[in-house]
Amino acid sequence: MGLFAGMGYAKVSFLTISEATGVARTALYRYFKTKREIFDEAIHGCTHAIKVASAAIARQPLPVPERLNRVADTVIDTLFERKQFLLAIYAFVIDMVRRGEDMRARIALFTGGLRELFLRLLEEGARRNELAASVDPRLTSEVLFALLESVVLRILLGVELDAEKAKLRFSAMVRSIAGPNAKKPKKGT
Repeated sequence: MGLFAGMGYAKVSFLTISEATGVARTALYRYFKTKREIFDEAIHGCTHAIKVASAAIARQPLPVPERLNRVADTVIDTLFERKQFLLAIYAFVIDMVRRGEDMRARIALFTGGLRELFLRLLEEGARRNELAASVDPRLTSEVLFALLESVVLRILLGVELDAEKAKLRFSAMVRSIAGPNAKKPKKGT
């Protein structure tokens, strides 16, 4: 991750990975056929950690709005902690799109679990009357996911400099969909 974050995908080679890790190139080739497989594994390591933490939060016995906010906090904190790696991923995706590659399936592979987690939580919140009656869980999960995608773009553009502000926007969205039986989450949680 450090190499891809520091140098960018295009400049990293099997040789630089070998030198940085102290693992012979021949040994690397035994486990990874391409640099892209190594890059995917680095992405998977980051996104898997987010998925595990988010799933644990989703199982907590808290009101759904609170869990939604905690999941978002975890994701947003991770995005800010790994800004350089996020830049490397973005540069890679843009390069692949320029080459005509459809990146939707790859992006969904690494981010899809979060969208489904939002949907499951929102459906639970609707059943428990913790959401406003007008909330469509499927559409709202897309909106919440898009809000996190906007945080990614804002970080990349240098517009989003403060994780707490991003968390407050997400929390405001969650408060706007909370229903009569939801304990209102505190601002910023």
